[in-house]
Amino acid sequence: MTTSSYLSRRLLLTTSVAAACTALEGLKFPAMAANGGKPLVGATLLSLQYPFLVSLDEAMKSEATKKGIELITLDPRQSVATELNQVEDLVTRKVDLVVMIPVDQRTSQNAARLVNKAGIPLVLVNTKFTDDFTAKGGTFVSYVGSDDTQAGQIEGQYLADQLPHGGAVIYLVGQYGGASTERRKAGFDAVVRTRPDLKIVTELQAHGSRAEAKTITENLLQRYRRGSIQALVAQNDEMAIGASSAIAAAGRLDEFKVLIGVDGSKAGLDAVKDGRMTATVFQDAIGQGTQAVDVASAILSKNTVPTEIIIPFKLVTKNNVASF
Repeated sequence: MTTSSYLSRRLLLTTSVAAACTALEGLKFPAMAANGGKPLVGATLLSLQYPFLVSLDEAMKSEATKKGIELITLDPRQSVATELNQVEDLVTRKVDLVVMIPVDQRTSQNAARLVNKAGIPLVLVNTKFTDDFTAKGGTFVSYVGSDDTQAGQIEGQYLADQLPHGGAVIYLVGQYGGASTERRKAGFDAVVRTRPDLKIVTELQAHGSRAEAKTITENLLQRYRRGSIQALVAQNDEMAIGASSAIAAAGRLDEFKVLIGVDGSKAGLDAVKDGRMTATVFQDAIGQGTQAVDVASAILSKNTVPTEIIIPFKLVTKNNVASF
């Protein structure tokens, strides 16, 4: 089954339709008439420094053109304050719908509540809020994305399978407090806790940055003698690639039985192909971006949509990378 047919079938699911109908009640669609009949959708997308989110943004723009939607995409650069300002501007411009990839699963709720107060439909993509958002009266019509907890679980299980006798592990996370960071860490930790022979000797924040991960790894290689580390697990491909370049420059790539990231970006897949990474966890950026706009279009046409559309992560190794 192709990605597009899979996503189309997901959109037709009737699960939670009643909840979706309830979420649509009372929402306003203010900008269409003022925009020549063309719906206006505003999106704030966490940070476009990440190749994964650049691909997602491009997919959204392509699908918006096909659907006859005018799309505004904004980059808050992982700043909750900037995100709030952007949402305030979108509300002032009376957009017909807002798409958010929240910067933070808790504090970004303030921006979402502005959307709710304005009666504008809200679609969350890639990142969920904590449960207290809806518990305290917050609403969104649909969530489109993957379960970041699953990505962490896949990384953890791959690590456990590749190191059956245990080993020492470096773990690079994105940015503490970020929803994907916390969820991927929770999934990873849940698996590693079952294997006390897997020792996380260092856990450091590298902000999803290739350059920062490279510098961190260079310093760690000075601290840990040759042969003392068996694995490096990173929460995205950019950090894994940066770490790998430092390890290769030190002539120690053969010591690492595991060098894994998340996203399945082109750079990440290329690194798996040529052996600079042992694996990545593929996340479908094009599928998420396309489906987000399809859902927005359905909402603006006053059709019901599922409250949640989950696109699974997939482990990619040298054995199956050619199919991605």
